[in-house]
Amino acid sequence: MPAHPKDPNNRNGPRLPESVDEITAGWLTSALIVRHPGTLVAEATQTWVIRGSGTKIALELVYESDPAGLPTSLIVKAALEEHGIPVSIRPEAFFYDIVCPQISVSTPRCVYSAHDEEPGVVVLENLLARGCQMTDSIAGWGVDAVRDALAQLASLHVRWWGQGHVPGVPDFAGSNALGAVLMEPGYWESCVAGPTAEYVPEPFRDREQMARWVPVLWALDNSEPRCLLHGDAHLGNTYIDADGRPGFLDWQSICAGHWGREVCYFVAGALSIEDRRTHEESLLRGYLDALAAGGADPVPGWDEAWLSYRRHMLHGLLWFLCPTLFRSRASSQLFSRDIRSDNIVSVICNYKWYVCLTKF
Repeated sequence: MPAHPKDPNNRNGPRLPESVDEITAGWLTSALIVRHPGTLVAEATQTWVIRGSGTKIALELVYESDPAGLPTSLIVKAALEEHGIPVSIRPEAFFYDIVCPQISVSTPRCVYSAHDEEPGVVVLENLLARGCQMTDSIAGWGVDAVRDALAQLASLHVRWWGQGHVPGVPDFAGSNALGAVLMEPGYWESCVAGPTAEYVPEPFRDREQMARWVPVLWALDNSEPRCLLHGDAHLGNTYIDADGRPGFLDWQSICAGHWGREVCYFVAGALSIEDRRTHEESLLRGYLDALAAGGADPVPGWDEAWLSYRRHMLHGLLWFLCPTLFRSRASSQLFSRDIRSDNIVSVICNYKWYVCLTKF
């Protein structure tokens, strides 16, 4: 079977696919032999396709030659859709190629990645084939699973702790870019009138007030030590493996940013309001202990950490108002009723958030 033409600028791998139809047995052979010499794919059957910011194509493979014992169920993730904004899989490919071997985080097995040119591509195991379960973002997790996941995030954060820039990784721009779009004349009003804004407290519907608060949070982030972030750590980007251990997927938003964005956003999206109120302080202390055990220097003191944790709920609120430009209509409707919305609003209303932001 002829292999797919190779791209000389892509570490001898195949040319990046431009359509779902290009994900063939020949393309997969040319991709897999980069890391697994002698591999030959005889058949590749597409079983489903999920179109989004990163299109995911599930395939069942039949190998003619498989000396490495590769999975027969794979997922190809590529940027194949038009969204009106640039979409890149390069950060995720960079993560699997460069970052993943250096941290202790449970992730899907990556059998091929290409990050040398835009928009990049990754080929991953199909987690469902080894008994993993995708997370129900409405139901949430128990406290022990959240504690384990926070320790994994600490392993990620500590690797480049306190570095102003992580080589090969963009600075955090998610909320900044989102905030800029939200603040455009007329756009803010359309967002607060949308279904995801149903439970947003009245003060946070005021465009002029938010236009003052959001840059303050950005300035605080830029003045404090940063680290490497997953960038979109919510339950929709997690799974539970067959042994009951949580893991993280969808790494295309990795960036350098403030740890508080990640930790508060994840906790708010993972626990019920009751569990969060009961356990969030011990969970945050456990995260700080994991940073210290991993060698972070300096580790934030408790008062600083508790303040940063509460401040960054504004980051979650911005994604709560996230325009459809940044995600699908279906995910917007789901987000409007998952536990993230309840927790973010609860924290903002009950933790004197205004005071948190003004304490420099």
